[in-house]
Amino acid sequence: MNPNEPEQLLPESEGKQLCKSCAALNEPDADFCVKCGAPLSAYSTMGPFETIFAAGFIYREAAERPRRFIAVLGIWLIFLPQAFTGFMIIGTVHALYLDLIGGGLIFISVGIIGRTTLNYFAAKQRANGQPQA
Repeated sequence: MNPNEPEQLLPESEGKQLCKSCAALNEPDADFCVKCGAPLSAYSTMGPFETIFAAGFIYREAAERPRRFIAVLGIWLIFLPQAFTGFMIIGTVHALYLDLIGGGLIFISVGIIGRTTLNYFAAKQRANGQPQA
């Protein structure tokens, strides 16, 4: 290899950056992955909307592919108080719009907790080679 020659790269990967989460190729100036939404640059956590998108990726990753039980426990600790808040709103205040808000909190919280827990145990079964029910 001649040191004066530029290094040969694959044509489709030239100037692209690789996502650390899903290994997808992205444009060099991209702040988020086009495939999975993972933050790629420091800017992705600096702006107000970008911070929301980056946090959303973390919650999606924890809910869809929890790798450790501590992630499941963290989701329980985050969303279980929100479900209890929903029950408290419904049980104490009798206004239709507050009942809808309380019901929405319960629905979303229980859904996220259930999805995360089921995904964790399904992944454990796949790792142990057991068939899923």
